[in-house]
Amino acid sequence: MKIKSCEVELPHSWESLQVILSEPKKTLPFFPYFESLHDDTVRFKVPRFIFDFGYEFKLALGFRKNGAVYTFTGEKGVLTVTFEMEGNRLKVTASWSGFGELLMGKPLENFARGIAEAIKDFCSAQATCPVLELESDEGVVHHVTPESAPALIKRIVWELRGEDFVLEGVSEKGVRLSVTVREGRLVRLTVRDPLNKETVVEADLPVLEIGPELFEGLPLDDTFKIKVRRI
Repeated sequence: MKIKSCEVELPHSWESLQVILSEPKKTLPFFPYFESLHDDTVRFKVPRFIFDFGYEFKLALGFRKNGAVYTFTGEKGVLTVTFEMEGNRLKVTASWSGFGELLMGKPLENFARGIAEAIKDFCSAQATCPVLELESDEGVVHHVTPESAPALIKRIVWELRGEDFVLEGVSEKGVRLSVTVREGRLVRLTVRDPLNKETVVEADLPVLEIGPELFEGLPLDDTFKIKVRRI
């Protein structure tokens, strides 16, 4: 059996982590090597040398005190991912028993590290997202700022399970906001103030890497009515 672990600082409560982990269909699309999810079947694609090994699994989810376990069972083996909170640290351990076991050292290391970083980002987004009231893809977001805007986008990406979308918003002061996300990447950001001065940012940035510097100087300190349109 191959085993690799990664630890990240997670200054959020265990309850915040539970919210993320209890929704695997929203979280799995952001795991490294993820390829698809249909019904209860998860498929990962792991490139090794000149081959691309595909692995299909059924997922079982279990919780324990300050921890959780994702168990992926397939014809080629068993992949286990454990999550353990120790103080303000999250430890993610990935283990593989099955086909290609000897080749899985580096992929497991990337897997554990990528999962840990994704979970950290989504926990932070849950904790720092402006108050979001969303129903049927429309809603109100209270007090959007350059600092909280990244968390809002990450929260919507998580809620939509990684689907492509355009987020459109109008503030109480008349500021118009548009954000386009495709394949988990922010590709376009547009902000227009009440005087029709427009700022357009063309990008190709993974959503999990979005920071407040992207929104620095933009007139976003307000309450927005938003609409989320899948594309």
